[in-house]
Amino acid sequence: LALGSCQEIPAMVVASAAAHTDFEAVWLPDVAAGIPLALARAAAEGALPDVCTGAGLGNDVDEEALLRKPVGLFYDLGAWEANLMECKTAFGEGFVHAAALKSNGLGPMLRRARALGFGAECASIGEVRHAERLGFMGAEVIYDSPAKTAAEIRYALERGLHLNIDNFQELEVVAEFRAAVPSSASTLGLRLNPLAGAGEIAALSVSVADSKFGIPIDQKPQILQAFRKYSWLNCVHVHVGSGGMGEQVLVAGVKKAVEFALEVNKFLGRDQVNVFDMGGGMPVNYGSDAWHTEKVPSFHKYAAALRRDVPALFPGSAGCPFKRVVTEFGQSLNAKSGWLASRIEYTKPLPNDEGQKITIHFGADTCMRQCYTKEHTRRLEFFDGKTMRPKQASAECPVGTLHVAGPLCFEGDHLTRDARAPRLSRGDIVVLREAGANTLSLFSRHCSRQVPAVYGYRLSLGGSPSEVIEWQLIKPSEDLEAASRHWGWEPDAKRPRSEVQ
Repeated sequence: LALGSCQEIPAMVVASAAAHTDFEAVWLPDVAAGIPLALARAAAEGALPDVCTGAGLGNDVDEEALLRKPVGLFYDLGAWEANLMECKTAFGEGFVHAAALKSNGLGPMLRRARALGFGAECASIGEVRHAERLGFMGAEVIYDSPAKTAAEIRYALERGLHLNIDNFQELEVVAEFRAAVPSSASTLGLRLNPLAGAGEIAALSVSVADSKFGIPIDQKPQILQAFRKYSWLNCVHVHVGSGGMGEQVLVAGVKKAVEFALEVNKFLGRDQVNVFDMGGGMPVNYGSDAWHTEKVPSFHKYAAALRRDVPALFPGSAGCPFKRVVTEFGQSLNAKSGWLASRIEYTKPLPNDEGQKITIHFGADTCMRQCYTKEHTRRLEFFDGKTMRPKQASAECPVGTLHVAGPLCFEGDHLTRDARAPRLSRGDIVVLREAGANTLSLFSRHCSRQVPAVYGYRLSLGGSPSEVIEWQLIKPSEDLEAASRHWGWEPDAKRPRSEVQ
């Protein structure tokens, strides 16, 4: 089934998004309400096989049985699409929203996003080629890598991709090949660092003085001369950060860059900069089921702040020279509608019987940031493996300390060591919320685990969800040969010319 084939975006969602700018008034589906229903459907479909019965095992264990792990990534597709539509309606005409493949590169979902009018933001030539295979073409592809090779630059120019240039040295390489491809239809942008400051997560804050990205905006003379020298340089690109960025910092960064673009045009005496790329950076509420909070604005609230403080950003408004404005949202488009689930494979008591340590099938392989850092925590929820309802405390299942360990063979593979939960059993289910972005795209090859399968579902609409009306496999589990190919193995027909002796 193609995504969206069974149920289009509800009119009530689109109308609500279009009619309101207050973050409390924008209605988006409640993902949490559908998780028990989706878990039950997953179990019925064989996506979360029971670990206690060995169901499906015959006398001989085949490849399929080895791949049948009780783990998956699940997307509420109705919620995902409604969120995409909220983004589109918030900013209005003249905006091209390029979904960041680094956060979610799933082919069927990207095809659906393209059908809804979205582009593709790519941070490597691998992402570029992936986007092209999915049907994205020309200016629909935004190529942003800070380490583009000469071959990649020429390829982008020949294909008419939107190419954002990170530094002055790269600019000279682009100039060399732009002369060799004079008919290139590529939009060519120069990435500026607006020096707007850091957000809550330093590793994702790229608008500080020592950032690896872009040209600091205080190098004004050199930047102005670059635009004068190259008349094909027609875009200013800015990206303040990728997470934990507040609305005020995001708006300030965009405002600085827009003002600079206007200054470039004034300096040149013409509207040479007629495309503006404002990047992404919208935060996600990882702390509760609510889509938006005072600190995590909706797309409508962010757009309203930009209209108030940077009116010249919006095509068609007074003083706006831009025929197109590009956004590069990633986690804010994908995270909230997705969640990881695994049955508990084994349990162990903690010392002094203070609680449990449980082992599940996702951890530092799929959730690298959650296991390796302290700034990327996510909510964990626990479900009864038979009823698929939230696990409840009882005399038989008292609340205690819980360590949640992943499947990798090192001690650091823990999602938490200080959770409090009812006593859990083999076969119960652990869900990690807001996992729709930066999970599969950060998958680790440590211990050569297989990338888990991905599933999508839709719920019936009306009051509260009553049933799963559509279920589909978005991506199957990776096969076992993939790990060997990663480590240099080839089938006999494709053996490398030389072997290590």
